[in-house]
Amino acid sequence: MNSSNTVHVIKCGGSVLGTKADIAAMAIHLASIAVADEQLIVVVSAPAGVTDALFQSVSLEASTSSDEIAEHVSSGERIMVTRLTDQLQAMGVNAAALTVHDIGLRASGPPLDADPISLDVAAILQRLDEHPVLVVPGFAGVGSSGARRLLGRGGSDLSAVFIAAELGASCTLLQNATGVYEHDPSLHDAAPPRFDQMHWDDLLELDNEVVQAKAVRLAKQRQLPFRVTSLDAQPGTLVGDVQLLLASDRPRHASS
Repeated sequence: MNSSNTVHVIKCGGSVLGTKADIAAMAIHLASIAVADEQLIVVVSAPAGVTDALFQSVSLEASTSSDEIAEHVSSGERIMVTRLTDQLQAMGVNAAALTVHDIGLRASGPPLDADPISLDVAAILQRLDEHPVLVVPGFAGVGSSGARRLLGRGGSDLSAVFIAAELGASCTLLQNATGVYEHDPSLHDAAPPRFDQMHWDDLLELDNEVVQAKAVRLAKQRQLPFRVTSLDAQPGTLVGDVQLLLASDRPRHASS
């Protein structure tokens, strides 16, 4: 990879990939930032509700293995990789779809709640030389047996954070809300205060799990800052080794 290029990992949550129009809007957004000096790794979730439906559709017979469940439930992300990549390519973007096997995202632990442990960085960098936009599925990795392993509910956050940490890349988590709020905006008539920035620990203390807790803990462990925002809201909320700061407010305290 050209040393002058920077890599940016963008996770596209299920709330922003629900319809054909959403996918088209996301492709337009990604095309607008896929410039010569920035290479993108786009981590996609299944559309909102799809993962729940896939879990519910799994046979509960005793013969159904955890490996079979993981394979079936992670299909939503794989389908979305194809759909978004096709949309990008139709717009003339040099994008490629990769699998968790292609990027060597290895995972260890329970089949439905594993943790990422390694990544084939060299393979990813080689692919980025060929295609400046790579689209990969979130939520899953590959176990030692070669079977798929899920990274827990909300695991696409963990995929994005782990990939960014391994590559030394910047990381953005895209969702339908414009950042992190003191309370869930969907439960209030008026929008609650939004944070401009917050420590990883502050995010973990929120009642509403905006970002998967495992992903936040990994980001803190790896000292990886990330942003939580929406397509049309920049900069959203910065999460990292920073003081808690509400929009248009002074720093309130520094977390440990």
